[in-house]
Amino acid sequence: MKVKKILFAVAIVATALSSFAQNFSSDAFMFSGASNSATARFNAVGGPQTAIGGDLTSLYGNPAGLGMFTKSEFSFTPSYSINNSETKFLGTQTTQSNGHVNLNNIGIVFNNPVAKTSNLTTGVLSFNFGIGYQKTNMFRNDLNFNGGVTNNNGLSDYFSERANAEGRIPEDLKSDLTYSAWMGYLIDNNGSTNTKYNPITTSDSDQKLRVNTKGNQSNVDFSMGINVSNTLYLGATMGLASVNFRSNNTLNEQGITRVKNSNNQINNYDYNTNLINDFDTKGSGVNFKFGAILKPVYEFRIGLSIETPTWYNMTDNFNRTLNLKDIKNIDVSKTENFLFDYKLSTPLKLNGGLSYFIGKKGFLTANINFIDYSNIRFRSNNSAANMATNVSLANKYKEAINYSFGAEFRLADNFMLRAGYTSIGNPYKDIDFKSTNYSGGLGYRFGSYYIDGALIVNQNNIFLNSVQYELNNFTEPTATRNTQATSVSITFGSRF
Repeated sequence: MKVKKILFAVAIVATALSSFAQNFSSDAFMFSGASNSATARFNAVGGPQTAIGGDLTSLYGNPAGLGMFTKSEFSFTPSYSINNSETKFLGTQTTQSNGHVNLNNIGIVFNNPVAKTSNLTTGVLSFNFGIGYQKTNMFRNDLNFNGGVTNNNGLSDYFSERANAEGRIPEDLKSDLTYSAWMGYLIDNNGSTNTKYNPITTSDSDQKLRVNTKGNQSNVDFSMGINVSNTLYLGATMGLASVNFRSNNTLNEQGITRVKNSNNQINNYDYNTNLINDFDTKGSGVNFKFGAILKPVYEFRIGLSIETPTWYNMTDNFNRTLNLKDIKNIDVSKTENFLFDYKLSTPLKLNGGLSYFIGKKGFLTANINFIDYSNIRFRSNNSAANMATNVSLANKYKEAINYSFGAEFRLADNFMLRAGYTSIGNPYKDIDFKSTNYSGGLGYRFGSYYIDGALIVNQNNIFLNSVQYELNNFTEPTATRNTQATSVSITFGSRF
């Protein structure tokens, strides 16, 4: 289906366009929340790698750290994560747990010393390059929650608003779903020629919501790093990014609808309907990273890096179904299909870091990261959709500052102990959000091989919209979720 036809169907009126913008702004923010992967070593210290170097994490973060490699190296990092969530929806609290296995990253760095016959400690000493694959975002989740009753903010209220916005008799309604809601007696217009609609369900309907998401974002990174006089290290990365996101959200609503018969008497009927939103989003893009690490003395290092936006080309395949039967038990279900192409530009990221090495006993490190999420940009072939979505992004999101601290201490010749802390800044303008990571881990070196383990515990709270429909007065049912995610990662590596 062509874009103009899609937008004509989706954005019949301003309210529909507003809903369209809200959906795309939420997706744009989700895809902009990708973060660089790390080996278990830097997972354990909280992720502050900007001013360290000499680890495969530099392949995915600050590429200047590749300049510190004196040997070639290969590693891969699998992980296992458990998400425990507590959701409050319509007065009912639901607790759930989901676990999954993942490959965080796999990469290789090749050490390439520069041949020199004199001045072996000055000038360009090595030119190292590497390639790696990393997962930058995981969307796997399966949540079920229900409870309470709706109070004049159910599906009948939503579809009556859509029908009134069109201002047409039932047979001329452009939206198949809205027509289905009329056929299934969720709404009524009190006469075949009347264009004014009203909800006819009672205000004590029950709702249940299932949110099932799958997929990930990933990057294939081509990185290089240069060692200048064992003092200055420079690096650059080109990343090929991809998005594969699938979502199935099913809202079930059950209650009583009140229907007038030919004698103007009201009869009550049970109804049971599902509003199903299916998203299938795929995209590809490119990004770049540039970094530097300065080591004025052995003990002290300063790191800076910049990550350009990722410029994505995206395709959304969106199916929306209203599944219900009328009062005679006849199926009146309808489905709307939309295929939409757009471009997405994620925000620029700035990173700074300091580290202090305590001889050969270990190090202390700190990192700060700045991202302005209001700079996310959405572009398509429709100027009205572009304006609505970008205005929504600017109104909903703001800049966020993330910081982290970590330490590594050598307990024995080949045995390391690590710990870290990360605070994630609030990117929302009008939502209270807090997220922190606590981490720790161990490392062991034996010959040319090593193994590192990390445990990360994340705690966050977030206000959620049901993402199924929006009302003009913004009173649609919402949910509040507290989540604790625990992740265990292990890195296996070899130097050669």
